[in-house]
Amino acid sequence: MVGHWRFALARKIAFSFPARRGGSLVGPLSIIGVAVAIAALFTVLSIVNGFDKEFRERLLAATPHGVIYSDDPDFDLAKMRDSLLSNSNIEAAAPFIESRGMIVSSGTLASVSVRGIDPEIEGTVSILPEAIVVGDLKSLESSNFNVVLGRDLANTLRLSIGDQITLVLPQVSVSLAGSHLTTRRLEVVGFFELDLDIDSNLLIMHANDLRRLKRQKEIDAVSIKTRDVFQASRTVFDVIYSKDSLNGYSWQQSHGALYEAIGTQKATLAFLMMFLVVAAIFNISSNLALTVSQAKPEIAVLKTLGASQRDILIIFLLSGLYIGLLGVLAGFALGFGVTTVLAPLFNFLNDSLQSGFMDEYFIKHFPTKIIFSDVAAIFLTALATIIIFSVMPARKAARMMPARVLNLET
Repeated sequence: MVGHWRFALARKIAFSFPARRGGSLVGPLSIIGVAVAIAALFTVLSIVNGFDKEFRERLLAATPHGVIYSDDPDFDLAKMRDSLLSNSNIEAAAPFIESRGMIVSSGTLASVSVRGIDPEIEGTVSILPEAIVVGDLKSLESSNFNVVLGRDLANTLRLSIGDQITLVLPQVSVSLAGSHLTTRRLEVVGFFELDLDIDSNLLIMHANDLRRLKRQKEIDAVSIKTRDVFQASRTVFDVIYSKDSLNGYSWQQSHGALYEAIGTQKATLAFLMMFLVVAAIFNISSNLALTVSQAKPEIAVLKTLGASQRDILIIFLLSGLYIGLLGVLAGFALGFGVTTVLAPLFNFLNDSLQSGFMDEYFIKHFPTKIIFSDVAAIFLTALATIIIFSVMPARKAARMMPARVLNLET
């Protein structure tokens, strides 16, 4: 067990010797250096974790994990749903149809993705029903040609409940007047808000209404929600290869590159920021080595009074740990404070100044998330680095010959 006298000496060595030699700020500056590096690493990882959380819990919750569609003219939607639900990794399935189009309102055009759903069971595969802020998703009744829009899209077009918009689809209709694009007047019955980019470009309507506009005889696609989102591609692959007429895709084809980019950025930033931590901790080693050279007479006296090499090694190792751990703990406190304040402050400034900084991302707000395993990894890595960098000067102090030092002093 380490004696209390060793702790007392270690704490005194950490600050007293540099101060006596005219370097009163050496100890505090070492702590500040480690604290800033740890806080930077903590904050960066919290931001990347925030993007990862928003992707998995918000974007994937609003986007089908997979879509299965058929080229079979005799496609039976009900049988297909029952077949899909027998798959162990498929939690839910719902009718699905999609298209690209344009909407026109008061002379303003907007490009949109059009998604046809069954409002009665859409809640089993996505969080869209929970995201409705005005109106009700169940207002999308078949044959009424009603639509629900993203809040941002509605604000851009200055739409209110009950307004009429014109939807233009790329399907060509042929009449006595000639060929023309498919158009239809639609009534706005609701708005949704997910704080995602789809708030500004997604239009939702009943699947049967979109089927009619696309001139399809039947709804030929099903969206699925998987129990394990990371097995979505494998699940879709197994389904489409069970029957020749089936095709499909998963979120890993449509959004997988984005998720991989988030993971790559986290690993890269953590690796680079860890270099800052190592550099700051190396400064502790340099200061400890300087302290050892300055404290030679005191070390010699301690050894003369009976302190062993092990005692001296422990004292200087504890001195390095004392400074390092103070810096690490201060860094965690600073990083936690910055992370807590950063998101609301950034979102407030972004909204107030209308900077549009988040327009290029899939979410509209600045996310952060603190993960305990990351905190533990940072702490353990920093602790191991502090010990490694403190061992060399501590061993040098422990091997010092008191007789030689005292002879030189006299």
